[in-house]
Amino acid sequence: MVAVGVVEIVVGIGVLSGRARVFGWVAAAWLLAIAVNLLTTGRYLDVAARDVALAVSAFALAQLAPAHEPAAARRTREAAPVQARA
Repeated sequence: MVAVGVVEIVVGIGVLSGRARVFGWVAAAWLLAIAVNLLTTGRYLDVAARDVALAVSAFALAQLAPAHEPAAARRTREAAPVQARA
């Protein structure tokens, strides 16, 4: 369970740090793996359905991230002071 927690924290930090393009896919795969595991046990089907819905949301995040992340990078470069050339 500690390893599971570490993976989820790393994915959360990755998404929040602006790398949703990659970590969105990781989150979607992780949530689908959890859902498949729950479906194979035949128990907690409501939690499996929730995880599938969250995986679809993470997939959408990964698909939309390329449209948003370049704009954030562009704003960062524009806000940085321009160094004088010698």
